[in-house]
Amino acid sequence: MFFYRNFFLLAFIFLLPFCEGNAVFGQTNTKLSADTYLFSGDRILVSHVYPNPSSDFVDVDFLISAPYKEVKLVFYNILGQQMKDVLLERDQKSVRIFLREFSSGMYLYQLEIEGRSVATKKLIIRKN
Repeated sequence: MFFYRNFFLLAFIFLLPFCEGNAVFGQTNTKLSADTYLFSGDRILVSHVYPNPSSDFVDVDFLISAPYKEVKLVFYNILGQQMKDVLLERDQKSVRIFLREFSSGMYLYQLEIEGRSVATKKLIIRKN
């Protein structure tokens, strides 16, 4: 199970740039929205985490107008081990995520809607 999860995460990251649009929840992401947002649908909008690279914290802006039960960002180390997950509340518009438990290196963050992964990106952390 561990091997397959890692393989899926790495394969997704390397194949994503070759996809023009991904049909997720009935929406097609254009190249413009993929560069601007981590995920853009008709009832949800989530920015990339910023600043990236970071050292102490990252912020993410979002707008959720659909009645989803669970929307969260999940952070993984390069080995595929889950490091942290952050629930995105519908009544908020942004959240600051502190990175105290992370050391310097590359991490993956994944947007999950209702337990389904819809987007994965890289985060670089540089500690002093």
